[in-house]
Amino acid sequence: MEEIELTEDQLLAAIKEAGIDKSFQAYIQKIGDQRTDQGIKSFQKNQEKKDLSDKERIESLETELKEMKDNKTKDDTKTLVMAELKKQNLSDKFLTYIKTDSLNDPSQIAEAVKNLKDDLLDAKQADLDQKLKNGDVPQVGEPSSSGDALTESYAKAKNAGKIAGNPFKGKLDEGKSENKKGE
Repeated sequence: MEEIELTEDQLLAAIKEAGIDKSFQAYIQKIGDQRTDQGIKSFQKNQEKKDLSDKERIESLETELKEMKDNKTKDDTKTLVMAELKKQNLSDKFLTYIKTDSLNDPSQIAEAVKNLKDDLLDAKQADLDQKLKNGDVPQVGEPSSSGDALTESYAKAKNAGKIAGNPFKGKLDEGKSENKKGE
């Protein structure tokens, strides 16, 4: 079979001559409608995928934003707790013993730190009480032997006055010398 190449105008003229222009027009309309339907369906599928990916992106961004807000809130709360620990003369190492998740306002933070401090003081007091019950006397300051000896030697040196070559005049010495002048 021989191929015949026609221009658009020649093709339309040949279809009119053959008397099939209405059938050909219906056929072209049907093909066009099918392709249009396929295009619309393809567009809708792509749009659904795009919408789905947009929804996923939005959900992801919302999740990330929520995490950032939570982290900032936790950091702010930790900063407030650390400030309260310093205010109550406690080490910031005690931060690990305070649950910051449930603390929302500064009064709760102050109360939590105060409770921790009270618990620590109660535990220390209970330890000291137990030591006292067992007969252990807690050491306070310097051992008594060297402190008393140091005080005693200082007092002796000061009271020695002129005898030790010290220019210090005690009250007793001053009174005797004045009495001698007046007598």
